[in-house]
Amino acid sequence: MNKHRCGLSVITYTYNDHALAAGLLASMKDWDCLPREILVVDDGSRPPFVPPPCEPRARVIRLPANQGPAQAKIAGLGAAASRFLLSLDADIRLPPDWVSRCLPAAARDDTGLVATAIVTDAGEGLLAAYQRLCFSPMAGRSGEPKVMPAGVWLLRREVWARHGFPEYRERLHEDVYFSDKLRRAGLGLRVLPGEPARQIRRLSRHTTVRRGWTWQGREYLAAVTDNPVDPVNAFLLAMRGRMESHQAADPRFGYYDYLYAAYALASLARASGRPVAFTSALAARLASDLPGPEPADVFRHDMAALGFPSVPSGPDPLIAAIRRGLRSILPAGFDAAVAGALPHLREEDRRGDWDFSLYDG
Repeated sequence: MNKHRCGLSVITYTYNDHALAAGLLASMKDWDCLPREILVVDDGSRPPFVPPPCEPRARVIRLPANQGPAQAKIAGLGAAASRFLLSLDADIRLPPDWVSRCLPAAARDDTGLVATAIVTDAGEGLLAAYQRLCFSPMAGRSGEPKVMPAGVWLLRREVWARHGFPEYRERLHEDVYFSDKLRRAGLGLRVLPGEPARQIRRLSRHTTVRRGWTWQGREYLAAVTDNPVDPVNAFLLAMRGRMESHQAADPRFGYYDYLYAAYALASLARASGRPVAFTSALAARLASDLPGPEPADVFRHDMAALGFPSVPSGPDPLIAAIRRGLRSILPAGFDAAVAGALPHLREEDRRGDWDFSLYDG
């Protein structure tokens, strides 16, 4: 039976993650409302993306070098021709009825962007469960958010024509910029109830840390050059609540939170002008606080992979203060939880099937 084709352009993006993009194109055959146009923005992939056969045939827009998600969206959304535009990251998978369920809301004159919640679905295991907890925007909720996550946007082409962001020059954070621009123009952001979109990219724990800090560290990093103490204290206060919440979900998440906090603190120290010797000594000191040589070895390897190798040094009062601050927010039972996570960390290190992410470089 021929399915209905709606006045919809689907725009997706790829940067060295061709299998995910091809999988998205293949998944569209299951939708109950098919697009009239498919555009793939190849954001500087090497080798270039070659789309698989699909209906309608995908048109590739090639950018000569990687410019980042914001600029890729400007290129793709600006080239689309249908009445409705659906911007999807390559790792997004939609329920079959998603388009027909969301189009009526997007057609409203008072609406700028429409989506559903996005739930991270990266498979099984401790790390996948941690990512599901950290990276599932609006999970279980609906309503009018202040920021519409950029993984899924449904909008009218006239909204883009009048209120798009071709003037935006940054690589990232386009969702914050566009959401604010639309709200200031009096247009609503609608997250609809019902079955959510799924985000299926499998991230290593190093990429998980980088992704989290890319989106959560901006304000801390902006403030640390003027006053290095207050941003560190504010970060530790926020981490206390995060660790308590994550402990309630699974105490073994404590290792991932500890690694994230250490990376953030080292990043703040570097941004404040501290030398490599300082961040290396900080990483070594935080490694020595873990319960036993095996977790410490895993942590040192992780920090080195994140750009902060561990090199012990003599006493330093600032490192001691940072260490005390981090120790003070660790939940009860942290050492036992890290020991419980260790088999999962070893298994993660044996895997080689992580998907490429823009946070990997």
